[in-house]
Amino acid sequence: MDAVSALAAIGEPVATRSQLLAAGSTPRALTVAVRNRQLVRVREGYYALPSADPMLLQAVRIGGRLGCVSALDAHGVWVAPHAFAHVALAPNAARLRTPRDRFRRLSNELLDGCELHWLASVDDTASSVHTVGVVDALIQAVRCQPVELAVAALDSALCERLIRPSDVDTIFEALPRTYRHMRDLVDGRCMSGIETIVRLILLELGVLFEVQVAVRGVGTVDFVVAGCVVIETDGHLGHDGEVGSLRDYARDVALAARGFTVLRFNYKQVMFDRQMVVAAILGALRSHRRGPNA
Repeated sequence: MDAVSALAAIGEPVATRSQLLAAGSTPRALTVAVRNRQLVRVREGYYALPSADPMLLQAVRIGGRLGCVSALDAHGVWVAPHAFAHVALAPNAARLRTPRDRFRRLSNELLDGCELHWLASVDDTASSVHTVGVVDALIQAVRCQPVELAVAALDSALCERLIRPSDVDTIFEALPRTYRHMRDLVDGRCMSGIETIVRLILLELGVLFEVQVAVRGVGTVDFVVAGCVVIETDGHLGHDGEVGSLRDYARDVALAARGFTVLRFNYKQVMFDRQMVVAAILGALRSHRRGPNA
């Protein structure tokens, strides 16, 4: 079997030499595939397709695996966009190389933006050759990311059923006690990271609110605040287009007909214009308290 077919049979984007030989390739077939640029020798004993994720290749080339937010992204967990690979390394990792050159030894000056996470694995059974499991990646993210982004990742993993509530306990038991206060902030009902961040804003404001509320004739809305303000979020960087806009307009009109004030926040507003989001929420609540004839 040729080396590319052997890699396809393994079903992983990166494979070791021993895996490829066990799948039916030969040492000569590996050499030919690399020479013909059908495969990339990422580092000694590791091979991948040239089209593989660049962050994945950087992690393997360094001598580790995708970790933290990079691993979470690969597993389908919501994380904020990040430009550089987060790499998980075993405590005894050695023979480390630079992210872009397998022949150069790694140093702090040659990290090329990559973040290194030197942590022992808690749930190595869920890991692969190239990517740590969700539980280990979340442990790394809690230590690495701002509180709201770490909680958003935990919420997302719960919502997508990639972890169980008991796994959340495992995660915080593995962390220093200084992180334990975050456990009470986790809520798997939020369906996107932006929803989680809005939920944390509402908690900080101290207002009464409900999450994922069914409104008759409308469907489920993200939040109902103080029984009178509906907050909807668009967790995508872009917009869904005209069809999505028409659907949103119809929902907003139906909610207004039931007496709700509707606030709709997009990704950029929640992430980069927090003061405006807070002002809009407080303004809508004040308007309801004054009444329509104030």
